[in-house]
Amino acid sequence: MGKYSVKGSPAFDALIDQHMKQIADEVWTSSYSKHWKALVLLGGYGRGEGTPLTVKNSEEKPFNDYDLVVVTTRSDSLVRGALRHLEKRLTAQLGLPVDLYPYLKKNLPKCEFSLLNYEMKYGHRVIRGDEKILDRMPDYPHDAIPLSEGTRLLMNRGKLLLDIKRRLSTGQPLTTEERLRFSKFIFKANLAFGDCALLMRNAYDISYSVKKERIRSIDLHGIDDSEGLVDAYLEAVNFKENGNFRPYETANIHLWMTETVRRFLDFFLWYEQRSLNHKFRTVSKYAHAFPNLGNEGSPLKNAAHNLRTLGLYALPHPLIHPRIRLYPAIALLLDDTADPADVRWLLGSRQQTFEGLCDDFVDLQQRFS
Repeated sequence: MGKYSVKGSPAFDALIDQHMKQIADEVWTSSYSKHWKALVLLGGYGRGEGTPLTVKNSEEKPFNDYDLVVVTTRSDSLVRGALRHLEKRLTAQLGLPVDLYPYLKKNLPKCEFSLLNYEMKYGHRVIRGDEKILDRMPDYPHDAIPLSEGTRLLMNRGKLLLDIKRRLSTGQPLTTEERLRFSKFIFKANLAFGDCALLMRNAYDISYSVKKERIRSIDLHGIDDSEGLVDAYLEAVNFKENGNFRPYETANIHLWMTETVRRFLDFFLWYEQRSLNHKFRTVSKYAHAFPNLGNEGSPLKNAAHNLRTLGLYALPHPLIHPRIRLYPAIALLLDDTADPADVRWLLGSRQQTFEGLCDDFVDLQQRFS
C-alpha cells in the first residue's frame, strides 16, 4: 500500500508529494497566511485510497480532485475570496481541481456530525501546520452516523448523474475527456449505493478495504437486483484502487447511464423507506410527503437560509432546511416519468423547461450540497 493510494507506485506518491508541497507553498505565502493554522488533505488521497489513473506508457497520474481544508483563525468574505483565487490558480497549475475549504479553528470543537466531518476527523493527512489540529473536533461515534447523511450523499451523487443526463440529451458525441469524467461519475454513484447500504446496516467504515468485504454480507432484502448493486460497488472499488480506464474506453455510456439511473431510483426509495420508516411506493409519493422528509439544521438557521434563497415561497415551511427540497427533486429530475410540476413546486421554480428546472436545482444544490 502506498502513501496516497492502495496500489499506486512510488513514482505516483512522489508526484502527489510534489503537488502537495506546491499547494502548501502557495497557501502559506498567500495573503492572510498569518491566519492559517493547518492545511489538511481529505478524500481518497487523505485516507491513502486515492485513484492512480493509468495513462500512456503505464504512467500514473492523479484522478481525484484535491480536497483540502484550511484551518484558520479568520474566515470572512476577504479570506474566502483569497482562497477561491488560490483554487483557480492551483487548478490551472496542476491540471486538476483543487478545492480549499476554510474551517475556523475556534469552531472545530462544535463541528456538526456530518459524513464529511466524520471522514475528515478519522481519515485525513495534515500537509502543513499543526498535525494534531483535528483532535479538537468532537469524537463522532462510529455507530451513530445520521442516516440523513446517506440521503445527502445520494442527492449529491444524483447530481452527477443529472450532469450526464443533460449532456447526453444534446445528442452530440462525447469527447474522450467526457467519457473519462462520466465514467468517474457513474463509479461515484455506484460507490454511494454501497456506502449507504452499509450505513443503513450499521456497517459503515471510512476504508474501502474494509467496506468491500462487509458489502458481501449485509442484508439487502428489498433491493431489486441486489447482486448487481454489490457487483457494481466492487467494480467501482476495483477501479478506485487500480485506476485502469482502458476497459471502459469503448463502454456504451448511454446504456451504463440507463442502468445506473434505474439503480439510483430503486435504491433511493429503498434507503428512504427505511431511513424515514415510511413505505413510499414511487418517487412521486415520496416527493409529495414533503416537508415530512426528515429534520436537518436548527430552526433559526433554516429560517435564515430559506429567507435568503426562497424568500416568501418558503413561508409555508420556513423552518425546514432547504436541502430537504433537493432530495425528492433530484429523484424526480432523473425519473423520465415524473411530473415537472412537482419539481417546480419543490424548488419554487417558474421554469417551464427541463434545462431550466435543472439550473434551479443546481443553484440550490451548490449552496446546500
